[in-house]
Amino acid sequence: MNPKKIKIIGNLLVSGVLASMLSIGAIAQSTVTIKFAHNGNTNPEDPQNVGVAAFKEMVEERSDGSLQVQIYPAGQLGDARSIVESLQLGLIEMADVENGPMGRFVPEAMVWDLPFIFRDIEHAHKVLDGEIGQAIQEKYLGVGIRHLAYNDGGFRYFTNDQRPIHSLDDMNGLLIRVMESAVMVDTVNAFGASAVPMSFGELYTALQQGVVDGQENPMNLIYSQRFYEVQDYLSLSGHFYYPRQYIASETWWQSLSQEYRDIIAQASKEASEIQRVALVEYEVEMLQVLQERGMKVNEVSEESKQEFIEVGLRDIYPSYYEVLGGGDATRGEELVRSILSVE
Repeated sequence: MNPKKIKIIGNLLVSGVLASMLSIGAIAQSTVTIKFAHNGNTNPEDPQNVGVAAFKEMVEERSDGSLQVQIYPAGQLGDARSIVESLQLGLIEMADVENGPMGRFVPEAMVWDLPFIFRDIEHAHKVLDGEIGQAIQEKYLGVGIRHLAYNDGGFRYFTNDQRPIHSLDDMNGLLIRVMESAVMVDTVNAFGASAVPMSFGELYTALQQGVVDGQENPMNLIYSQRFYEVQDYLSLSGHFYYPRQYIASETWWQSLSQEYRDIIAQASKEASEIQRVALVEYEVEMLQVLQERGMKVNEVSEESKQEFIEVGLRDIYPSYYEVLGGGDATRGEELVRSILSVE
């Protein structure tokens, strides 16, 4: 073969190899890693982890691996408030966080913490997924957070080691740990107990050592945190419902292509639906397991529950209207009434 042709072919081959290498390098550089944090447990059967695992699978599959999700559970990247602050700073890309600390960032989010604000789970979903929930989601943009979807933390129940709670009178004198939520602190105090705000990571030891008499959480966390080892009574009060939410750093979000945003947003909604379904099934199972582990379970009658509701309506709701209304109490009251009126 003509030496000149050989040289040309050689150059083409080298160019092709280099082009291929550059292409591979570009693909590698374009891979986006999503640090996804939550402060729940590590049990893969827990609905929160079921949802997060589904999110990871959907995002990675739909992006052909260009989006990679690294999950950091069990508070590895901080408690709920720290996780949200890290999102604001762009240190974490995404998280699944309960509503407890969110009122510090978006005051209107405290409305979800009001006692008995939702009649049942169907009512909660209609509100959260409707215009009211969406309006509060948009408030997060003002504090550097992209709110993508609500999922269920579940209804919360009282446990303690002193006595079953059948009525308001049974709350008197109890030291009850609550999340770092002003509404929750005020509510438990109004119910007649003494609220003790405390980080979730400290709770088991506090119960074990008698620093507090009891706590309140949804069924799956009562089980996963083994509170049945240090608590005798579980009262099905359903006094609070709290959503969790898939949220993202807005600074990071703005750096993404529209294609990536669409994949993440859709996967967040679908994963939240998966989590919701899993929670309903899991709570039924957990109630039976907790009884088998020795907890004494009691219902709170509708008559007694009405007493709790009346305390909330009288002593708690009005004191938060101004905050919920952004300084306008009338607007805050309208927000609460609009939630209660959703059928």
